[in-house]
Amino acid sequence: MVDNVKIARALGDPIRYKIMQMLARSGEGCCPLPGEGGRRPGLCNCELMAVLGMIQSRVSYHMKELTEAGLVTEEPRGRWKVYFINTKTLRQYIEQLKNDFALTRDWD
Repeated sequence: MVDNVKIARALGDPIRYKIMQMLARSGEGCCPLPGEGGRRPGLCNCELMAVLGMIQSRVSYHMKELTEAGLVTEEPRGRWKVYFINTKTLRQYIEQLKNDFALTRDWD
């Protein structure tokens, strides 16, 4: 079971919310992974730094929060890390929200 409060806190920050949107829309990045032909559903630190206009330590702070919430996984690639959205956790979170707030019934 996912920690909905931890996830909600992580997503409550506008920068982390934007990072999640970026990860969800990521395709071809500047740091292709071996065997993936340059296409992958993730982003590296350098891409996040460039788009967000942040230094590496600030990006790492936000990524740590997303990783600890279970929304993101990371893989080291040399001096950088590549981040991937954890769709399983995100789906579980959405399903739990539906259950917690009875969003499956009609709200007239």
